Amino acid sequence: MQPFETFEHTADVGLIERGHTLEQVFCNAAAGLVDLMVDPEGLREDVHLKVTAEAADRAGLLVAWLNELLYLLDAQGFVPRRCRVVELRDTMLAAEVSGDTVDPARHAVRRMIKAATYHGLSLTRTDTTWEAKVILDV
Repeated sequence: MQPFETFEHTADVGLIERGHTLEQVFCNAAAGLVDLMVDPEGLREDVHLKVTAEAADRAGLLVAWLNELLYLLDAQGFVPRRCRVVELRDTMLAAEVSGDTVDPARHAVRRMIKAATYHGLSLTRTDTTWEAKVILDV
C-alpha cells in the first residue's frame, strides 16, 4: 500500500493518504505534505515537538493537523521528518514529531503550500484501510 500520493487540482494540489490505522493516515499526511515541500531525505531529526490539533470531526481534524504543521513551518521553520500519534479522538489529535529547521543551504524547496482546505475533503474506511483526500492551496 502506497502511504500517500498526489493529484493535480486547478491551481492547487491534492493529497491522498492511506493507512491501516487512522494514526497512520495522519502521519502519512504529514509525510506527504513534507514531500511536496522539500526532499525529506535531507531532513534531520534534531528538533522534537509535541503538536496538537482540534476540530469538529475527524475529517476536519486532518485539515487542522496539516495547517498546524504549516504554521510551525511559517513560525519556526520546522519541518517534520517522523511522526508518532500519542492520542487520537474524533475531535483531537496529539502527536510527537521530530524534524529539522529548513536551511536553504541544505534543503531544496520544491513548492510552498499555503494551507490545507475543506474543498473535496474526505476520510473513509474500508474493511482493511483508511483513506483521506485533502486539497492543498499552493
